[in-house]
Amino acid sequence: MKIADFSLSRTNLSQQVADHLEEVILSSPTSRISEKLPSEMKLAMQYNVSRPIIREAMKLLQERGLITLKNGSGAYITRPETDTVMNAVSRIMQADKISAEELTQMRGILELSSIDLAVQKITDEQLQEMKVIITTFSDTTLPLKKRVSLDEAFHIAIAQASGNNLMVMFITVLTSLLRDYMGKGVLVDGGVVDGIKRHQEIFTALENRDPQAAHQAMVDHLRVSSENVKEFDKQGVKLAKKNEKKN
Repeated sequence: MKIADFSLSRTNLSQQVADHLEEVILSSPTSRISEKLPSEMKLAMQYNVSRPIIREAMKLLQERGLITLKNGSGAYITRPETDTVMNAVSRIMQADKISAEELTQMRGILELSSIDLAVQKITDEQLQEMKVIITTFSDTTLPLKKRVSLDEAFHIAIAQASGNNLMVMFITVLTSLLRDYMGKGVLVDGGVVDGIKRHQEIFTALENRDPQAAHQAMVDHLRVSSENVKEFDKQGVKLAKKNEKKN
């Protein structure tokens, strides 16, 4: 990876170095995943800054998910993982006071777009992978954590079938942020059985490659899921008030 000459101003040096290295990594046709970056000393010489400045720039790039730092070995190019994006979105939500309701609304928009694309493009191999998920998901004795994990996997599989890589990333991030929400939906009475039914209906519509049925099945699933979460929250409030009276 070649680093061209670059002039720095004398403020926020580590930020400037990190920004320039990010540009080099993302724009260079020769940059490859797992490629090792030049050493701290070499980078310090190239940028005419101290090694601590380079070290701080490396930390910034690691936070952005663009490199991995290995003790005693150096820095290696990587790709941002979903957790990196999820953490960034989570911080933005907290800073901008974005509500869980807004998050679920956005999930609905993406999920409906995802299934509309998936029903047109889904392959037999992808259907078989979904069938394996649905078969395991249909076990009513599954622990909650496993059920939510399979729920995530099913929705991500639909996104993958859409053929849109950004869709996959966004839905993966949103489902990760909504794990507690998804768990609440199956904790109400009848929630597990209903969840199995809704997912099966979505799968059947995809299997039949029926656009209208697939879209409606997803609409119904998201609506009932939202209703179940609201019911769970109501029960929680009632239980809390009941415990307050006891105490």
